[in-house]
Amino acid sequence: MRKPLVLATLLLLAACSRPPKEPALGEAIPNLPVPPSAAVVSREGGEDAIKIRFRSTDTPEKVAAYYRELLSNPPWRLVSDTRQQDGGVALYAEQDGPPLWVTIRKADGSEGTYVDLAGARVKSRPGAAGAH
Repeated sequence: MRKPLVLATLLLLAACSRPPKEPALGEAIPNLPVPPSAAVVSREGGEDAIKIRFRSTDTPEKVAAYYRELLSNPPWRLVSDTRQQDGGVALYAEQDGPPLWVTIRKADGSEGTYVDLAGARVKSRPGAAGAH
């Protein structure tokens, strides 16, 4: 009689210890603007957000110019463009959907650029059009 109880308890504990399922890429970053000359380095996420790191062979200046141009045109609106203390560039853009955070910095110890793209699932507000 105890075996089913022990098994049920172990299954419940395993279910509780699972990391939260990250949103589908299209939910967090539906218009994924991949940097030029780049490859994916890593991907991480939580329950409502995803961050993808790319490594581009282009210089940080060239990558920043690419994103400034791209995010200044529909469907994007470039909201923030700041220089960080380490020399990197942080951009924030909005659209009719999930926003996008872009961080651009020189790759450590070698040529090229790291580009982090982060997006978050947009939750409907009560009373907003299309809210359920």
